[in-house]
Amino acid sequence: MSETEIKLFEDFMGLGYIYDARPTALLVFDKRKAIGDVWKKIIKWWPDDEIMLRFVENDDSYEFVLYGQSRILETNWMFLKRLKTSENYKRFKDDYDGAAYLGLALYIRKDNSYELEVFRQKKRITNVKFLTESEAADDSTVLMSRQINRTEKNLD
Repeated sequence: MSETEIKLFEDFMGLGYIYDARPTALLVFDKRKAIGDVWKKIIKWWPDDEIMLRFVENDDSYEFVLYGQSRILETNWMFLKRLKTSENYKRFKDDYDGAAYLGLALYIRKDNSYELEVFRQKKRITNVKFLTESEAADDSTVLMSRQINRTEKNLD
């Protein structure tokens, strides 16, 4: 990992999953401006083959960790969120066959329902792992996320 500063990004609602040519994990936001900012200021600059995506599974939930490095940005960002296991997550895991896409979506509330507006920007990710809690202890990306999470939580 580089000497560049790493910051935790938690300001997204969660994940959505769709199937296009490959399974796609969508970072879901509730503000349109946030999508543009995240893409233009962070994800756009990550080389596809260096993006790391981890899912650390527990009984009925999982820890989502997304990390990428950039040679251009002064700060590298790590996306982190604990989420409940869903049927869509299970399908994403079953359909994953060595590559997936990362995309962005906007959550739009419509009366008593919602819809997702999926944006065109995508990154192809091949460094994806589904880990148990015991396997997570041997994964440097997950260990780094937990250290950053503890450090940032102590600053608040």
